[in-house]
Amino acid sequence: MQVYMDRTACSCWIAACERTFGWRVEHNDWSEGGCIVNSVEDGKPEVTIFLKDRDGKKVMTITDLNRWDAYESWSRTATPLLCVE
Repeated sequence: MQVYMDRTACSCWIAACERTFGWRVEHNDWSEGGCIVNSVEDGKPEVTIFLKDRDGKKVMTITDLNRWDAYESWSRTATPLLCVE
């Protein structure tokens, strides 16, 4: 699955955002709402998050191996997106 998040217009403070993101990871719920603007089922077992944040674009891939790291914090798990759109 590919998930597109846009935090640039969000007024949530980071702790509330991390908690909501953790709930989504735990429940594997990537429906649109809040800063999730789109999700696309691609048939892959991992979830790839494309994140537009105030300090740039980032990407993270959630697998069974890093699911609990992602649950704890997207901000520490996501890395800068290096490709040009």
